[in-house]
Amino acid sequence: MTSESTHPILHEPIQRMDVSLEFKAMAKANGYKTLEDILQSRLNDLPYKPQSGYRMLKELLDILDANGLTDLIR
Repeated sequence: MTSESTHPILHEPIQRMDVSLEFKAMAKANGYKTLEDILQSRLNDLPYKPQSGYRMLKELLDILDANGLTDLIR
């Protein structure tokens, strides 16, 4: 396991994170509790998930970028 995959933000509950209400609603609608949960699925599919869209993908990418975790993007 790399240091990126053990980064604390990946395991922090999304509902407690400083993210948009839209992002929290998308996570809840899709059963994502943490960013790690989202990263376990195909990111190409994220915009097509319930209550999601390209803005949710962009927000996820911005969160990863702000925390130096862009290497986790497949």
